[in-house]
Amino acid sequence: MIIHADQFGVKSGKGYDNTLAVIFALEHSRQFEQAELVFPKGEYHFYPDQAHEKQLFISNHDQEGLRRIVFPIFQMNNLTVDGQGSEFIFHGPMIPFVVEDSNHIVIKNLVIDWEQPMFAQGIVTRSDADSFDVQISPHQPYRLERNRIQFKFGKWEPVWGMNEFDPNTNAPAYQSGDRFGWGRVRDTHVEEVEPGVIRFHGLGPYIPRVANIVALRFGRRENPAFFINGGAHINLDTICVHHAPGMGLIAQKCDSIHLHRFEVKLREGSERIVSATADATHFVYCRGLIRIEHCLFENQLDDPCNIHGIYAKITERLRDDQLLIELAHGMAKGIEIAGSGDEFAFVSHESLQTYSSASVKDVRYLNKDYMIITFDQPLSDRVRINDVVENLSWAPDVIITHNIIRANRARGLLLTTSGDILVEHNKISVPGSGIKVSGDANSWFESGAVKQLSIRHNEFIDCNYCCPDWGRAVIDIDPEIENPEQFEGYYHRNISIEHNRFVAFDTGIIYGLSVDGLTFANNVIENSGAYEPHHVMQYPIELKACKNVSVEGNHFATGKLAIAKINDQEVDIS
Repeated sequence: MIIHADQFGVKSGKGYDNTLAVIFALEHSRQFEQAELVFPKGEYHFYPDQAHEKQLFISNHDQEGLRRIVFPIFQMNNLTVDGQGSEFIFHGPMIPFVVEDSNHIVIKNLVIDWEQPMFAQGIVTRSDADSFDVQISPHQPYRLERNRIQFKFGKWEPVWGMNEFDPNTNAPAYQSGDRFGWGRVRDTHVEEVEPGVIRFHGLGPYIPRVANIVALRFGRRENPAFFINGGAHINLDTICVHHAPGMGLIAQKCDSIHLHRFEVKLREGSERIVSATADATHFVYCRGLIRIEHCLFENQLDDPCNIHGIYAKITERLRDDQLLIELAHGMAKGIEIAGSGDEFAFVSHESLQTYSSASVKDVRYLNKDYMIITFDQPLSDRVRINDVVENLSWAPDVIITHNIIRANRARGLLLTTSGDILVEHNKISVPGSGIKVSGDANSWFESGAVKQLSIRHNEFIDCNYCCPDWGRAVIDIDPEIENPEQFEGYYHRNISIEHNRFVAFDTGIIYGLSVDGLTFANNVIENSGAYEPHHVMQYPIELKACKNVSVEGNHFATGKLAIAKINDQEVDIS
């Protein structure tokens, strides 16, 4: 059944709020077994005043507070939303799309942007050892209050961080990283030296270069462009996100999701240097198949793609078969990580080694922090306080192919899932590691161990130019295990890196620890000379606490070291 959105009052053009009309159109769609909501091509504006409101717990976002939602797609099946090339423009704090406990949903052919983004920017016009001046871009009202510069996004928000970009590359400036951002901005002194020009004192020793662009960060990470929560078979096709005051897309507890030509990118002709203010895409405790193909992720203020589970902390043993479990990280609060019948692993928080498993019989969520999980059998005596649990039943297979990833803050692909992973025919150029394979049970609490990862036929172009902020090498395999040599067993397994092209200005290509089965074969490593080498790594390949390592058939260009360091031994890999 085709449903025309204009029959419910949507109107193209500025100054008209289409939010209520969308809610009415979605409600009408519920009465049909298969509905397609179609928008005539145009520019549609949305405001938070009349949007649907709900408490949401969104992984890796700031958790407190209600959210305003324009497209509340809740408990719906077989729905298609077709923008037919329309632009959806949003105003203030709100989430465009929430797809919750819905199946066979298609969203396609639309552009998402905000009239006023949740960041500001300016150009560095002067600098010395103690201060620098920033000419704020026009049409970005600001105010100075309590020694802080503030910008408005729904309400006035103080700047809490900055990032520096090179106007010649439109990418983070070489070795800028987070050198003068985050909490340090709260301690600086600011003054207005003339209208539109702000002087920052006390952010040394790193000072941005004159003529470079700074992105000034404010507000909370609350509102992704798309939030997929539960459900199955979600397809996002030919979608462009120019801005989001959060991630471009975050999916959690979703079974099978397909992104095709899903772009998070700068608008052509715009002066903006930032797209999304967090990750382009992020997947938490999904299963089935995540397929990401023919996408472009650029200039977002965090990673292009992060796929992981959640380690939750054991805080008390209530019975032989029952545990009190805490969601330890602040950005994991309220997420329903367990269900009846799910298989759980028990993991040492020190070694990250799994030592037991059991099935969930029942789970009782007490609040956003704690839950009581009852298992189907008495638990091993090894289960102890401060170790962690992991849901083994929610681990997706992943295919990431024919994508372009570039110019964002931080890393490229973060892959921490035990499903089969294929990364093929992608072009990656980022200021941190091009691919990061981690896992930790003490800080971000992101699980789980890789069992089968194939990285092949990709191009890695001048990665890690803000080293070591976001990785040591182009491919960084670094589960957070202190002194992994002291533990038996290995965290990650079966990582194959073959037939890739590495164009690099520095030495480090592969860094890894606690891997059983790593192949680096038939790759080409070239010198680019694009940046000054930073020499964070001495060898192109450095591995610790690894076994079953194979390095063969690689071509190192003239001047590249052909010596690896594997388990503290130098190995000729020429």
